Amino acid sequence: MLKIPPSLFRKDRGRPQRRTTITTPPVALTLVAAEFDQSVSVTLTFDRDIDITSLVASAVIVDDAPESIAYHGDGPGTLLTPRTVVIALVEDGGQSGPVVTLTVGAMTGIVASDDGGTWAGANALQLPFP
Repeated sequence: MLKIPPSLFRKDRGRPQRRTTITTPPVALTLVAAEFDQSVSVTLTFDRDIDITSLVASAVIVDDAPESIAYHGDGPGTLLTPRTVVIALVEDGGQSGPVVTLTVGAMTGIVASDDGGTWAGANALQLPFP
């Protein structure tokens, strides 16, 4: 029987290895401060830098119950610092109650600059916060 020796110039490299990329999900933004200004604006400060290019200001609602006035956000918003945005407000009806509250849906368009993490919003958060 004839036996052929393996070639000295050919290497068995095995199967090509798959490269797996591990991606970490974005971390949610956290609101660290919120303040209502009687000159009709609300200031929101977050735990890290934000991007407001897709801001939907109308998703921001401030209920000034002691004055029986409700407001919603209007306009593009203004960055005071990389972590702080000021949103202008316009009158939108009225409520009555003892405190001023902030209600914001999750679709505000405010995202973290670093990883795109979003803000879940707020539901009847008493202002000023904290």
